[in-house]
Amino acid sequence: MAATVGVIVPAAGRGARFGSSENKIWATIGGRTVLEWTLSAFQSHAGIDTIVLVGASDEIPRLRDAAAAFEKVSVVIPGGATRAESVRNGVYALPAECDLVLVHDAARPLVTRRVINEVIDRTRRFGAAAVGFAVTDTLRTVGEDNLISGSVPREGLVAIQTPQGARVQDLKSAFEKLGDRAFGFTDETGILSASGFPVVLVEGDESNLKVTRQADLALAEAYLGKPKSEETIPEGQAPAVSAPDPSFISSTDPYGLHPSSFRRPSSFRTGFGYDVHAFADGRELWLGGVQIPHPRGLKGHSDADVLLHAVCDALLGAAAMGDIGVLFPDTDAAHKDRRSIEFVREVGGRLNESRWQIVNLDVTLLAEEPRIGPYREAMAAQIAAALRIGRAQINIKATTSEGIGSVGRKEGIACWAVATIAHKDE
Repeated sequence: MAATVGVIVPAAGRGARFGSSENKIWATIGGRTVLEWTLSAFQSHAGIDTIVLVGASDEIPRLRDAAAAFEKVSVVIPGGATRAESVRNGVYALPAECDLVLVHDAARPLVTRRVINEVIDRTRRFGAAAVGFAVTDTLRTVGEDNLISGSVPREGLVAIQTPQGARVQDLKSAFEKLGDRAFGFTDETGILSASGFPVVLVEGDESNLKVTRQADLALAEAYLGKPKSEETIPEGQAPAVSAPDPSFISSTDPYGLHPSSFRRPSSFRTGFGYDVHAFADGRELWLGGVQIPHPRGLKGHSDADVLLHAVCDALLGAAAMGDIGVLFPDTDAAHKDRRSIEFVREVGGRLNESRWQIVNLDVTLLAEEPRIGPYREAMAAQIAAALRIGRAQINIKATTSEGIGSVGRKEGIACWAVATIAHKDE
């Protein structure tokens, strides 16, 4: 049986160097906060079972509001005066069944699926693992007078990032063995190593930056594949573009998907999805992953979220992967009353595994009731988080059938969705 994997996300740091009156995790990249991108990376990863979010006591209500969109966040708890204290609190808040734990900075929004996979694998095999990459810059020491006073050999030095993984029991033992001394360490690698637990290195990458200064937001935007300038292109000359890093999986277009990343127009595909469900008494109404107050829900085996079913079929159709009835048949008891947002996450994961990237979704809901306008943004946010795409890549519209047909008679709700996807360059 595979080990249960939990993630601790320390988010209690204020980040004085960031130059803002509020926590840097609330800064935005591509329309979503740093924290939202970080949580999305683990929410959408099939190997992660639960997330513990640790924050400053005065920010707990805000953190809980932000975490509400992420089903894997099992608890939001106060941290301590140091990172190590916050992590210790997080370790003891993990569900009892967790065997392995990853600790990842809330301020590192660009972690890739490749890095997460390798940390889990090395931790499972060797007991502990940390992400890092070899230092290539020359290192010097500087005195109080700001004059360079010496040099540090860089051979064998690595810059350590997160996530850092460990067996839960080993990390608990390390905290217990070191006592208060553990609170002087700045990461889990130091705590584990000081307690005699070996830590294996996983190759990281520079895009997995930690947002520390305001300038890091612009750097993050650059890593996300956004154009760096509005340069004038001479007439008749095609704009130069660069291929995305194939391992990069987190951004406003989290699979490296900005249009400037594509060099082969033939790699684009379009899919169409349609679904309709009748109203039924005694059911909750779910649309776009959002529960909407209404006297009746929709009839179906799952939660009958007609909007998300159309989205799934549009994405599957574009990638030639069948349809929602094939992947999630209503004859399977496992899908009984299941939330359709889980279907969307799985479909997004299948596309990613096949190197398909979602460019945009356009959705039209046909309903006489209820009014959709008040819930439109919440729906888009749910879909964006599930698919790890930007809010700007999703358009949701609603209309009525002017009293015509079954929908016009208020017998049910129908939905159409169109998806555009593109394949990564090999």
